[in-house]
Amino acid sequence: MSGRVYGPSIQAGAIHGNIHISTPGAHRLPPRQLPPDPRHFTNRSRLLARLDGLLGSGTRAFALLSGPAGVGKTSLAVHWLHRCSDQFPDGQLYVDLRGHEAGDPVAPSVVLPWFLRALGVEPERVPAELPEQAALFRTVTADRRIAVLCDNAVSAAQIRPLAPAGPAGACVVTSRWRLASLLLDGADVLHVEPLDTASAVELLGKVAGRDRVADDAAAQRLVHSCGHFPLAICVGAALLTTRPDWNVASAADGLAALRSGRPDEEVSMTASLDQSYALLPGHAARLYRRLGLHPTPGFGTGAAQAVAATPPTVNDVPRCLAALVEANLLTTPAAGRYAFHDLIQQHARTRAELDETPSACRETVARVADDYLSRANEADRLLHPKRRRPPAAYACPPPAPVAFDTATAALSWLDTERHNLLAIQRMAAEQGMHQANWQLAEALWALFVMMRYHHDWIDSYRLGVAGAIACGHQLGQARLRSGLGVAYREAGRHEDALREFALAGDIRRKIGDRRGEGLVLRNIALTYRFAGDLGRAQQVLREALAIHAEIGDTHAEAREYAALGEAESLAGKHEAAIDHLTRARAALLAAGDAYHAALAQRFLGEAHWRRGDLPAARAHLESALMEHDALGGDVFESGTLHERLGELAEEEGDATSARTSFVRAGVVYGRLGADSAAHRVARRHEGLDPHPAPGGGPHPSAPGGGPPPNLSETG
Repeated sequence: MSGRVYGPSIQAGAIHGNIHISTPGAHRLPPRQLPPDPRHFTNRSRLLARLDGLLGSGTRAFALLSGPAGVGKTSLAVHWLHRCSDQFPDGQLYVDLRGHEAGDPVAPSVVLPWFLRALGVEPERVPAELPEQAALFRTVTADRRIAVLCDNAVSAAQIRPLAPAGPAGACVVTSRWRLASLLLDGADVLHVEPLDTASAVELLGKVAGRDRVADDAAAQRLVHSCGHFPLAICVGAALLTTRPDWNVASAADGLAALRSGRPDEEVSMTASLDQSYALLPGHAARLYRRLGLHPTPGFGTGAAQAVAATPPTVNDVPRCLAALVEANLLTTPAAGRYAFHDLIQQHARTRAELDETPSACRETVARVADDYLSRANEADRLLHPKRRRPPAAYACPPPAPVAFDTATAALSWLDTERHNLLAIQRMAAEQGMHQANWQLAEALWALFVMMRYHHDWIDSYRLGVAGAIACGHQLGQARLRSGLGVAYREAGRHEDALREFALAGDIRRKIGDRRGEGLVLRNIALTYRFAGDLGRAQQVLREALAIHAEIGDTHAEAREYAALGEAESLAGKHEAAIDHLTRARAALLAAGDAYHAALAQRFLGEAHWRRGDLPAARAHLESALMEHDALGGDVFESGTLHERLGELAEEEGDATSARTSFVRAGVVYGRLGADSAAHRVARRHEGLDPHPAPGGGPHPSAPGGGPPPNLSETG
């Protein structure tokens, strides 16, 4: 789910005094995730009336739109939900379940965390297992007027956990299959048929221009050649718009010849697409079929450039993409973004298998994987410049590294392409590209630690571990097991985390990597800290310190002193904590590690706060915020610091300053897309006591209050 705005440029001076600003949490905008209303939607009045009849009955509206590919199921669902959007003021959720694709369809356990987060549930409250996720979703939606569109479903089991529970909610499902068992759940099954002749001709005129289809008899022949399918008609109409020398009769004759008298719907669709494909210029045709090998329907210009195997200076790719859009073979959902209809991508993939050699197809897939890997590596380097990483190895090295102007741009690209990156990694694993598989997981470290996508993180790193094992890369396996342990720890699965760290430690010892052993110990210590065992956390951190002191790694020592000081502060050892944190900060600054130096500054502020020195606490926290915002990158940490300052002001008895800080935190979280965090600070903002009782410092387990996951290292 994309479209968020990122940026560490939200400065403390941007909001002043007691100005009241509505935060995303206080008046959180309901999710509006539907695709745009189809521009040329035509007729379907009977089906729309049946859908309208499901509303206002006092029970949940539940509809299954069943029909063949390209018949317009999704367009109908999207159009109807836009038309009755006022019935669902609490939001509209959308997911493409990808039941039509060759790989595994999207599981409900993957979708529910997205939905729950969009509805304001804090990530730490999202359970790991499907039954608990589904129960929480039912609770959250029980009294909400919300609509859910589940596109391209393959089974009833996919749908049941995703349907909202409340009587004022709605669930619309599209599928190529007749999921009859949904009748037992109260679903109305609506069969979507091809358009009638008059509606089909009307659609043809809307797309091609009414003056181009004035010959009614020829227009009827053309739509008949398209099987009266909206998708095929739009592609057929594009033949007219891209070939001014053609008229509707010549287009109809061409399609009829390709059909060879066979009337079935699949041949009608294929004939329409074959005709469009045959009329493409050579370079555009090659790009079309090779884009069919991309693992998802949506992609950016960079992926298209990689598929074309031409340097970025060549202008062929933009021209070819424009030709594909003009032919209605691609859509442009956003600037610089392109998307296939799944049936058209299927056709493109088939053309690649027919018109390209197997080796050319394999090379295209490898080139796309390495292009994404190269960009992800560059983004990760910009976001974590001090992080040690193994040298990248490419099967098809990209012609030139991609540069991001800012850390914000790097993080935005990673998040926009998240689903593609994960799909590329799965494709690499399925096709035995083990090196690309594990390196892609490694390159997504910055995305996962900054955006906290725990489920994706776990899935990616588990897959990456298997890839590293398959190609015998022990260091890669150790790094990914450590990263998987961090993901488990962040998700609250401490036993799983400790298991992965133990396996990573075994590999480090086996290959004689003393530095890596120490890093694993630090990760274990941080897990004990998150689990509340501060004594063991301090003990294991001292073991890690001893190893890094022995080998002279002062930078690693500094990070351990920062973690140790934070744990000591929580344990009430205030003087020792301040001493170790001061020492850590000086060493981190000397090493040029400004990010972790700012983090140590935050820990110092919290240590002074717990000791009762509120002025010193404020000085350190404000300094940490200024340092951090100057760096960019981990936007979530910026929100945490604003939130901390709000809590501190509340304890100081300054409700106005507290309110301002909570608003700032909400703005940061809202721009990041972290709705649950924005909602949390909004509750603090709304519930402020103008005369609060003195507290005792930041709560040890406060959300976002501990060491962020990038205090950990994978090696």
